[in-house]
Amino acid sequence: HKFEVENKDGSHNTRTSVTLMYGEPDGFQAMAKTVGVPCGIATQLILDGKLTTTGVIAPMTPEIYQPIMDLLPSEGINAVEETV
Repeated sequence: HKFEVENKDGSHNTRTSVTLMYGEPDGFQAMAKTVGVPCGIATQLILDGKLTTTGVIAPMTPEIYQPIMDLLPSEGINAVEETV
């Protein structure tokens, strides 16, 4: 992903986020992993009582997405984020 950001002070920069992943022969495709694993992590966080927001929600706030992002590397899903 590539994001053009305007900061509070009016300055601009570009942020990038890249994930490179390959499927496994006779295993899961990369798309299946990058979609299914975050859903599984979110489900476990709900069951553990660590995500308590109710209803249909989009993962756009840090209290929703950050715990998931923190656990993705332990499942082999890594993103490299840079400001250019």
